[in-house]
Amino acid sequence: MATAIGNLVEWYEYGIYSYTAAIIGAQFFPEESSSVALLYGFAIFAISFFFRPLGGLIFGSIGDKLGRKKILVVTILMMSGSTAIIGLIPSYTSIGIMAPLLLIVMRMTQGLAAGGEYTGASVFMNESAPKHHRGLFTSLLESGSLLGYIIGSIFVAILTSALSADAMAAWGWRIPFVCSLPLALVGMYVRTKIDDTPTFLKMQKENTLSKNPLKEMFVTARKPLVISFFIVAFANGAYYTLLTFLPSYFETQVGLTTLQSLVVTTSGMVFMMILFPLFGTLGDRFGRKRFLLVSAILAIFTAIPIIAFVTSGSPAGPLVGYFALSVIVAMFIGVFPSTLPMLFPNRVRNSAYGISYNVSTAIFGGGAPFIITSLQSATGNNLMPAFFLIGTGVMAMVSIMFLPKTVIATNDSLNILNNKENKAI
Repeated sequence: MATAIGNLVEWYEYGIYSYTAAIIGAQFFPEESSSVALLYGFAIFAISFFFRPLGGLIFGSIGDKLGRKKILVVTILMMSGSTAIIGLIPSYTSIGIMAPLLLIVMRMTQGLAAGGEYTGASVFMNESAPKHHRGLFTSLLESGSLLGYIIGSIFVAILTSALSADAMAAWGWRIPFVCSLPLALVGMYVRTKIDDTPTFLKMQKENTLSKNPLKEMFVTARKPLVISFFIVAFANGAYYTLLTFLPSYFETQVGLTTLQSLVVTTSGMVFMMILFPLFGTLGDRFGRKRFLLVSAILAIFTAIPIIAFVTSGSPAGPLVGYFALSVIVAMFIGVFPSTLPMLFPNRVRNSAYGISYNVSTAIFGGGAPFIITSLQSATGNNLMPAFFLIGTGVMAMVSIMFLPKTVIATNDSLNILNNKENKAI
């Protein structure tokens, strides 16, 4: 619970920002047209993704040298504090250019914190959970993410229904941002009460901690860095396609109303919340590699027919297509968090996983809507979401072939891929 609450707070912020982007754009860029202001609002939203790799480097190094627990306490406070401050920044009409500048700084801070939060939480959970139940425990990180997104979305929807449009624009949109702080303070308090991971405590006791994990990871973890990068490309590329691109795609290309799109995507997210721990448990029992491989192959061969059905005009197209993709993506997302961190040597695990995960996420996760929209605009082909999934699926499939059957936790500082004595379950 202490580990997962940070992911919940992070995605809660994603949810409230996504659904108040139009208001934020109008508040901080009032001299622009509504469409341009909305574009600026989403551009600032995307800024955080470019700072995630830097956050992964900074907090990953701290986690390897000073402790996994320390970064979890700092990142949740940074993330929630900057979110709350966004809700307190005066509008452009009050302080002028300082308003959007402060908003940008807060989004940069959130990006730095998010870069250390998810990978730090994944490493902490992998090193703390019973090794035969790592898939179940780490999958709850993903369920917490979707729960946070849903809570944020519902919160904004309730406020929008309860307040007038003028009240919502004037001050109502600020409420969910400020309300993130009490939740995060509880999470930070709980995190201060837990012990660091057995792996880190053992290295600390034996005085085997890395003095320069950023340099060392390029010596001992080159192969896992590449494998992790390409596997995450599909994991988050597909994930963000479902959560950030398809909702607007349903409205602009399929013809759904905003409410219909919201119902389809929210029900799909609830469905995935249930599937994550199911696939995590199945991965623990039957081996994680096979689930990752099956998911990638399914995406490659079914993406085109699924997206074609979504755009076919059938009333059931969007719902059936979204749920079909949800199953494929959940199979992958439910398993990969218990697989990738343990590819890396203990001494550099936080740093190496932090940089490979966040660079890939910035390009293929945060960049997914931009990449797909750009290709679609250039070609006029409405099947571009399918081609994006196929491309990232192929990258993941090839990388998965280099994984051992099941990655298990080890206490040595050697790369598991290079350790011939390690036997996979």
